[in-house]
Amino acid sequence: MTRRLIALLAVCLLAVGVSTSCGGDDGDGGTEAGDGEVTIFSLWGGSEQEAFQKVLTQFTQDTGIRTKYESARDFLPVIRTRLAANNPPELAIIPRPGFVAELAGDDVLIPLEDLGLDPDEINENYSETWTNLATVDDTVYGVVAKANSKSTVWYKPNSFRENGFEVPQTWDQLLQITEQYKAKGSTPWAVGAQGDENSWTLTDWFEQIYARQSGPEMYSQLFETGEVPFNDQSVKDALTEMVKIVNDENVAGGIDTALGISFVDAIGRVFGKNPRAEMFYEGGFVGGIATQQVNTALQPGRDIDWFEFPTINEDHGNPLVGGGDVAAAFVNNEDVAELMEYLSTPEAGRIWVSTGAIASPNEGVADDAYPNELVTKEAAQIREAETFLFDGSDLLPGTLGQNFGTLLQNIIKTPNNMDQLLNDYQSQAEQAGFGT
Repeated sequence: MTRRLIALLAVCLLAVGVSTSCGGDDGDGGTEAGDGEVTIFSLWGGSEQEAFQKVLTQFTQDTGIRTKYESARDFLPVIRTRLAANNPPELAIIPRPGFVAELAGDDVLIPLEDLGLDPDEINENYSETWTNLATVDDTVYGVVAKANSKSTVWYKPNSFRENGFEVPQTWDQLLQITEQYKAKGSTPWAVGAQGDENSWTLTDWFEQIYARQSGPEMYSQLFETGEVPFNDQSVKDALTEMVKIVNDENVAGGIDTALGISFVDAIGRVFGKNPRAEMFYEGGFVGGIATQQVNTALQPGRDIDWFEFPTINEDHGNPLVGGGDVAAAFVNNEDVAELMEYLSTPEAGRIWVSTGAIASPNEGVADDAYPNELVTKEAAQIREAETFLFDGSDLLPGTLGQNFGTLLQNIIKTPNNMDQLLNDYQSQAEQAGFGT
């Protein structure tokens, strides 16, 4: 019996007076009929939202189930407020595995099995790297809807050719290009790290440097177990390298401007119609935002491209640091289960990647589904990575992840206060029970 037939049967039973309730768990682990519409909550806006909407539109055409998309950049506070008001979304795209663990621990997420879905079948096209992000205490709560590499540095191929620059393979070479751009009167970099909503761009900078300088083991000990304290010398060493680039001299408008604009605005300072800088560091999603939202005239491979974040310590190579977003349910009904199942399919993945906005961790999505070389390269980078490290700040529990971004905002503004700022943050981590 199909899920839709089960739903129809449930409606019939309601019609003859069988008592049941709408949404949530029925107390016996069963999955109830929906009302023909699923509410979905995410932090995506702009071109990211538009790309996801194409997936939802196809889902509605295939099933007749309507969708209602809602978004907010401050994801966790909004979810918390809605849960407190007993008004959760039916399904959410959760941007951090730490949030998945936190919400699962609060018993507000619906396991796949309770939705009537087989976790092994749902995740048959996903490697353990990705299924682990949706698993808490051996219970699978969702599926990784999309993935991205954050080990991508964006540049202008035409500008490199005109200046005789080769794509840098090492950190020292990247620093040399930075200095050469300045010597030619150009601003090398743009950064956008305004407020809480954009401070994550700085955590990404730090994570790339730390992973390459100190290696995957220490990265895990810093962000996952807390065995390495945040005032450790290795952290200071990584920050020292970071501010060699992220400083007043190298960043368009200086640090005050970087702390006053969003990351999308910063993309525009490099790839907009009136550019002010030459390079931009952020994840693979930059390509879709730049070409679809910031400047539709950009030509991949000519006006915009990316290279892998360069090696710092040869002993540690180039571990891939990236992220993924987990689709998870807050309400147990047939419509939600059907959407969850759909999001796990290669069909949904192919629609999504065809927009150029994302790379998919779904192994059933072939390279020919991608519309341009930017995302095709990113998908290959994700698949072929020998070492994958999840975004560090996203792994931190509670408010530590957000506060880490605030810490870095303060450090790039007042690098001479680094030691005290790190000591204060380490005290916060200890008070939160992290690493103790």
